[in-house]
Amino acid sequence: MKMKMKRRQRESVRDGKGGKDRISDLPDCLLLHIMAFMNTRDAVQTCVLSKRWKDLWKQLTNLRLHSDDFRTLRIFNKFVSCILSCRDGSISVHDIDFVHDGCTSIRLLNRVTKYAASHNIQELTINTELNLKQDFELPHSILSCRSLTYLDLSIENNSVRDVKLPKSLELPALKCLYLTFVTFTTSDNGCAEPFSKCKVLNTLVIELCSLQNDANLLCITNSNLSSLTFGTSYAKEESYKVSLCTPKLSSLTTNGYPVHEISSTCTLPFLEEGNILFNYFDDFPRSGSLLIGWLQVLANVKRMRLSSRALKIINDLSNHGSMRIQPPCFVKMKSLTVEMYSYAHLSNDEVRKTVECLLQNSPLAIDGVINV
Repeated sequence: MKMKMKRRQRESVRDGKGGKDRISDLPDCLLLHIMAFMNTRDAVQTCVLSKRWKDLWKQLTNLRLHSDDFRTLRIFNKFVSCILSCRDGSISVHDIDFVHDGCTSIRLLNRVTKYAASHNIQELTINTELNLKQDFELPHSILSCRSLTYLDLSIENNSVRDVKLPKSLELPALKCLYLTFVTFTTSDNGCAEPFSKCKVLNTLVIELCSLQNDANLLCITNSNLSSLTFGTSYAKEESYKVSLCTPKLSSLTTNGYPVHEISSTCTLPFLEEGNILFNYFDDFPRSGSLLIGWLQVLANVKRMRLSSRALKIINDLSNHGSMRIQPPCFVKMKSLTVEMYSYAHLSNDEVRKTVECLLQNSPLAIDGVINV
């Protein structure tokens, strides 16, 4: 028995050191699938293994380009340029994940986006900063790309200039859209309506975005949209009105500071969940009126989640003579969850009375409320 074990060990050593290269004998499609889980820098470095690997990376369809994988931004920028120049241009790109810590040159950003659009990109993430001397609009090629299904744009600007989106996004295959730090271009009537031509858009997240020339109305018109989220990080963020024309909306969320006034042109009959997750509020009268607007839009919701800050606003409204709250009748509501934190400064009795006030016109019993 011992002799057999020793023979197997010797055979194993031969296979590993001087025998057959089992990994290199795998088909290209399988090796490329494995390399897709690596960052692109490491995937490219496989070219030194043997002739079999020399040009394999050039067929990659997933490019993960993160500056924190490199010692300096200069090395990273040079690497990105080399990748786009040397990759096999006859092969489409499935996704590009471009994350650049620090300011990116407009030239490099334009090159990445134009390369993506010309290679039938399906998923694109851009997360970087710019230091603009004039307003900047992303290349039309990427904002009208017919193959794009997922787009995540987070382009922080370190100047007073704007990173602008066009009046209308023409992305016929787009399903998921995440926008941070961008400016919506408005029409002559002072209204921005950028999403109406995205016919299959399902998920939309808007964070820290603004309207051109201090306009005050963002119309979200989309017949297919199912999930919508607004995020704000500071109280002095530019505020504007939001008007919804989204008849299939099933999830609506707002978090951060109460900033945007909201209304809807339809009753949102398919609304399954609504989340009002305010973390802060400084100006009570304004916060109160904004919250009432959100509650009215959520009148047909089935499941609602409130932060303790939102509950505190409702409590203040219920005790404020000139702004007494008259909540809508939540006729479809099946559950209400309240996220309680100590900094809300609400006693258990105040929580109960506030919830009773909120549900005064609704069939849901207060015993069905969950505190977490």
